[in-house]
Amino acid sequence: MDEPVRLVLTLFAVLAGACVGSFVNVLIFRLPRERSVVWPRSHCFCCGTELASRDLVPVFSYLLGGRCCRYCGVALSSQYAWVEAATALVFGAIVYRWGASLASAAYCVAGAALLAGFMTDVRHKIIPLPLTVTVAAAGVAAAVLGWLWPSLAGTGPPRFPPTPAAALGGAALGWVVFESIVRVGRLVYGQEAMGGGDVQLAGALGFLLGPGRRFWTFFMVAVIVGAMVALALLLVRRMGRREAIAFGPFLVVGALAMMLWPELADLLAHQYGFR
Repeated sequence: MDEPVRLVLTLFAVLAGACVGSFVNVLIFRLPRERSVVWPRSHCFCCGTELASRDLVPVFSYLLGGRCCRYCGVALSSQYAWVEAATALVFGAIVYRWGASLASAAYCVAGAALLAGFMTDVRHKIIPLPLTVTVAAAGVAAAVLGWLWPSLAGTGPPRFPPTPAAALGGAALGWVVFESIVRVGRLVYGQEAMGGGDVQLAGALGFLLGPGRRFWTFFMVAVIVGAMVALALLLVRRMGRREAIAFGPFLVVGALAMMLWPELADLLAHQYGFR
């Protein structure tokens, strides 16, 4: 793909990602509270005033509005702006890397759900099931469409999408590995090693990654990054030795790493000899 075309597609993806990021904020706020994500329309959480179009411009409405609701003046969380910016960045990075391909479409859909899951797990220690289903649906759709019309793979990463059989194998592997961790944690430590939402998300990501080296690299990245963050929190005494830490965000980091840099899996496979 020519570089000018790639840059135009990337710019479009950034703008689309920022708009989707506004909806990601809705998911973060409403799903843990079991509220509809389509009704009522976006409104101020304090005064309840329905927001006008000019209040919904990603990032800029937050900054130009002085980081406050223009109707009642209540201070707004910076989460609104940075979630929109993060979604824009993820969409842009995916499309710049993979162009107009089936991988870009599947990864952007899954990426938006993963960013929402990242925040709900940090804030509420849960990963709502609709987000996990969205990730799984992106993987299943990519596998089926890629199997029916191989030309749709386009400029995407090698060995993507996995075949439907490989996608099912990846989902089964994800569930078995993480459910085993949960059961061992109960047996050895007498407590949950991770939540059920983590197990479900790992299974959903298996549909996207398949059962091969990319799944195992995703697992390694998530565990290593999680261990490093937990150690840092222990050293600065922000958490106790037996205190639980949300693992979902590290699954998200591992998944995004595989979406953007699948070569890492090949590098580790060559270095350590796993397939």
